[in-house]
Amino acid sequence: TTDSNSRHQKLSQLNSCCLDKGERKKMKQVIISTLILIGLGLLSPSSTIISCHAFTSLHPAATAATSFHPSTASYRSSSSSKSVAVHLLPPSPTSETIESTSIAISNAQIFASSYLHGQYAFMLPTATLVSMSCQLAGIGGAALFSPIFLLVFPILGPQYPLESAGAALASALLTECFGFASGLSGYARRGLVDWEVAGKFIMVSIPTALVGALSAKYVSGSPILLQCLYATLMLGLASYLLLAEKPEELAIAAEEGCVVEFNDNPRDVRTKTTADGTEFSYLAPRSGSKKSLVATSAGGSLTGLLGVGIGEVILPQLVRGCCMPLPIAAGTSVAIVVTTAFAAAIVQFLTLAACVEGDGSLVERLIAVVPWNLVQYTIPGVLLGGQLAPFLASRGTFSDEDIERFAATLFAVVGVAFAAKAATGMMG
Repeated sequence: TTDSNSRHQKLSQLNSCCLDKGERKKMKQVIISTLILIGLGLLSPSSTIISCHAFTSLHPAATAATSFHPSTASYRSSSSSKSVAVHLLPPSPTSETIESTSIAISNAQIFASSYLHGQYAFMLPTATLVSMSCQLAGIGGAALFSPIFLLVFPILGPQYPLESAGAALASALLTECFGFASGLSGYARRGLVDWEVAGKFIMVSIPTALVGALSAKYVSGSPILLQCLYATLMLGLASYLLLAEKPEELAIAAEEGCVVEFNDNPRDVRTKTTADGTEFSYLAPRSGSKKSLVATSAGGSLTGLLGVGIGEVILPQLVRGCCMPLPIAAGTSVAIVVTTAFAAAIVQFLTLAACVEGDGSLVERLIAVVPWNLVQYTIPGVLLGGQLAPFLASRGTFSDEDIERFAATLFAVVGVAFAAKAATGMMG
């Protein structure tokens, strides 16, 4: 009898040990599933979020599809004929833990399936490629996202186009902000952003970008005018990539002309120490320069209107005008682009929200005009592309000439397409 009791106690301890390990494994699955649901849910406030109640309200079949029977200690799913026996004693805290874990895992699987089969799911890899290509070429992502929203979506079917051209422009700007913000975080961590210099340019770029953003309402209301502007912009970008000085060539030319300036120019010399201890010296921006003011104002206005322009005019000013080393100039330029584009995107969405009829608050209307079913794919895509671009650049996977030639060809094709569409509209 004593031996029997001893064996029984050892068997109970072994079962308890195995059960604890199983519970720990289940809890890890719960944590991972919850993090996935939170991440996806934050991107789409209007879609299913992580609570089981919200999930079952949107998927009534989910409750019927799963069942747990404490008396028989088994979990069954209507989507499968299999039954997993747990072999636990009837109702206990352990059975409740396993039940909630099973429901959470099932919810995560169904939610992930619905996310991957969503209407705009194809924009996840598309946004990754666009972001990666534009960042490698040094061009704002809105230059390609707007044409995709305005030209490609109508071809795919009547359910794909956004509510208005204004919504397409604002969504492209918002997506671009997240893409450049991903790159900005890397520059900032390495100490490659001169925030004081960036602030001086932002004081000019943001007000002009707001003017451009307010003008977008009127431009988007005229499809032919918008198409003509985009045709000009795309063909201009293609020419810029083919004819303009490359950043490396710009830096070499600037270095040759900066030796005398450091000795003779009365402007203050700024010093920037990066995170790895490297020290850079360069000139402060020239105050009262009309040429810089005009260029920055034009770039800010174009960014507010069409999403592209500020980065293309800032980088040459930093490298040539300030003799700023290319790493610092690139990081500072990205900081200016992010803040300018973000301000323009907010104004464009506020303009759209003001046009929404109803008694809701401005915040509610602002949430309503954001196409969450689209940006929940484009934002993760550009974040991923923003990390892949530096990785590919560091490995030398593509040469600068190949990247710029590809981007220039792509912009030229898009420009011709916009021009043809505008010509067709004018003749019709």
